[in-house]
Amino acid sequence: MPALQVRDFPEDLYEKLKEVAAREHRSVAQQTIVAVEAMVSGEYAHAKGEPRRSLYLDFDTGAKRAARIKKRQELFESAKAHPLVLPPDAPSPVDVIREAREERSKHIGEVLDEIMERRVSYGGN
Repeated sequence: MPALQVRDFPEDLYEKLKEVAAREHRSVAQQTIVAVEAMVSGEYAHAKGEPRRSLYLDFDTGAKRAARIKKRQELFESAKAHPLVLPPDAPSPVDVIREAREERSKHIGEVLDEIMERRVSYGGN
């Protein structure tokens, strides 16, 4: 199932979302899904002829956005000015990541095997 991460989510909006979720006996994640479903299905549609608008528009200003973009550009330029130079005998980053994933998968498999062995020895299914 896909995951959704929202950067710079306004704190006051998050608090309101938590309140609604608590009132509806849902988690914040569940309430977010309900709210998005309602929004995309048109439940929040405005009166006929009125343009649809976001429910929350003022969480970012043009100046903040421009400053964030400028900072990112500066970081990228800085990174380009100092490229990573690996020794010739160093493994490639792809190989390092692949090996780490394989180790993680092996470890997860061992943990799951151990859990299953315990379930069997305790008479579980």
